Amino acid sequence: METKKSPSMSTHSSSGEFQCLNAARGIGMMGSEASFRKILSTVATSLSADLPKVDQALQSGDVATANRLLHAFKGYMPIIASDDLIAQVTAVELLSKTACAQEVQQAYAPLAPQLQRLLIEINHFLA
Repeated sequence: METKKSPSMSTHSSSGEFQCLNAARGIGMMGSEASFRKILSTVATSLSADLPKVDQALQSGDVATANRLLHAFKGYMPIIASDDLIAQVTAVELLSKTACAQEVQQAYAPLAPQLQRLLIEINHFLA
């Protein structure tokens, strides 16, 4: 199946340009590309600062801090992310409410690279 590219910014597509970022959904929800870019700028700042904090919290056994950060991620994922990434963040955040640090760390391990990829895709979109 071919994916057509529009002359404007590319959105989440099966061709893989954006695997984690769903720009079409975000622009639709925010009402304009300019508004979406403002949100993405805030999200990029948040992810840049908070991804290392989640790792540190889980390594030190501080599940409460990891949960707080994951909860914040979960809040903006429905605006900017692919369905798969939304589901992953939601599942890990839910687990972090009740599970021990080791369990959350194991669940977070495959999610962390996806969140890093999202940050890269956001920066690409904003460039």
